[in-house]
Amino acid sequence: ASAAVLMLIFKDSILGFVAGVQLSQNNMVRIGDWIQMTDGSANGNVEEITLNTVKVRNWDNTITMIPPYTLVSVPFKNWRGMQESGGRRADKCIFIDINSLQVCTEEMISRIRTELPLMAENKEDNAVEILTNVQLYRLYIDRYLHSHPEINQSLDIIVTQKEATAYGLPIQVYFFLKDKAWASFEKKQSDIFDHFMTIAPDFGLRIYQRP
Repeated sequence: ASAAVLMLIFKDSILGFVAGVQLSQNNMVRIGDWIQMTDGSANGNVEEITLNTVKVRNWDNTITMIPPYTLVSVPFKNWRGMQESGGRRADKCIFIDINSLQVCTEEMISRIRTELPLMAENKEDNAVEILTNVQLYRLYIDRYLHSHPEINQSLDIIVTQKEATAYGLPIQVYFFLKDKAWASFEKKQSDIFDHFMTIAPDFGLRIYQRP
């Protein structure tokens, strides 16, 4: 009975010790890691790891204390891999109004080449018998990303068309920004997608918006 009482008294310490060993041996969490709990209870940098708690300073400067055994029993996201990599991923879709797709006329192609420097030389055109405005738009996005100094050119850059939906034709844009800091990353990727959406009318395309 006394052993059971002692186990009950030291339950948290024992669980914390065992969990701490698991966290350390499996390299799951280190001081300085950015972790995010799936339930939203924590999202920030690990400042301290003790026998009984993992201290996380959230991005709003609040502090969350997490029992180590929670981190070995509940799913969480550790952003360390992204922070140590060559870039932070941006992956979004731009939804195009299908009714705005059209086959390009010679006049349209000439105007696009004249008005948009990135489109001045379209060697890809020669391989396509019939060009559509959405093809040229994808080509423009691809060239823009490959010429952008903030984008890691050694990592994947993908511009592709996904299956059409009730919300339009999704153009998926996938790339990695060199800047991995949260605030500046969000600003830079937002600026890039702002540009892609505002340049769409130059190709005779409309961004889908439900009436």
